[in-house]
Amino acid sequence: MKCEALSIKKYLDKSPNIFFIFGSEVILKNNSKDVLKNHLKAKGFTERKFINKDGFKDIEQAIIENAGGSLFGSKTIIEINHDQGKIPDQIIKIFEIPNISNMENIAIIINSHNEKLNSSTKWVKQMDLSALIVECKKLKSFEEKIWLKNELSFTSDQDRSGLVQSIYEMNSGNLVAQQNEIKILKLVYKDGMNMAQGSVIDSSEFLPFELEDMIISRDTKNALRIVSSIKSSEGHYAPLLVWIVGKIVNSSTNALQNRSPQASLQKSGVWGDKISGYMSFIKKHSLKDLIGLQRNVFELDLANKGLIKKNFWDELDTLIIKLTAS
Repeated sequence: MKCEALSIKKYLDKSPNIFFIFGSEVILKNNSKDVLKNHLKAKGFTERKFINKDGFKDIEQAIIENAGGSLFGSKTIIEINHDQGKIPDQIIKIFEIPNISNMENIAIIINSHNEKLNSSTKWVKQMDLSALIVECKKLKSFEEKIWLKNELSFTSDQDRSGLVQSIYEMNSGNLVAQQNEIKILKLVYKDGMNMAQGSVIDSSEFLPFELEDMIISRDTKNALRIVSSIKSSEGHYAPLLVWIVGKIVNSSTNALQNRSPQASLQKSGVWGDKISGYMSFIKKHSLKDLIGLQRNVFELDLANKGLIKKNFWDELDTLIIKLTAS
């Protein structure tokens, strides 16, 4: 069977526990994986096994070993990440395994970087008989608004239509940027919040977002001043600060690993007027340093949640100094 990402939930109960995700829209691919994992969790799949390119040779063995279930009776999700090149034979051969679609103790999720499939090829026809093929293509305008409405289900009915229109107008065609706005809203949303022209964030919440500008311009003094101001009067914004710093580090790390850093930044949801600032910022940091800073962001999040014994504000100051040091 084949379906589009927006209608995936309608097909879950009709499908074997084998799924192939492909298409050009990364956000929809990630969302589809989340939907599948939640669906499988509800069916008792508690174990997970990850296979990337280096492990493709072991795919068939992993399937056979887990098909009978574990010693503790648990079911296993085998997640296969195909991130480059054409579909390898090891993945194609999955659909040649006898009775593959009726194995109750395993589920297979194949996440492919391929943007298109040739439905006339033998292996795709074979896959169509034993798996749910989920296409994650770019959305049309009305589909984007449907997606936005579903993602904004945490907002009140009164606010939702205005938020959908505002986010769509600012980021039409860019689901990454739209999802970034949604993540921010989840941190700061209050029922009946004021809708400022051109932004979904109330004017009293501008200060945290000034921090992004200060960090990418490597203005240590003003970045620390903003954090100090937020700490003294708006401490509840700590999760938002973690998100902002994490966005900077992760977007920059991805850009440094991409042949086209500017295109990577755009796909990461960085606004067009900030891309030049990010480009200047990443020139001052090595990939090794940024990967190390990703660990610091992770620990900052744990500190905010009280899961490690570190002072959140001290850790944030230290991280900002590392990011803005000349």
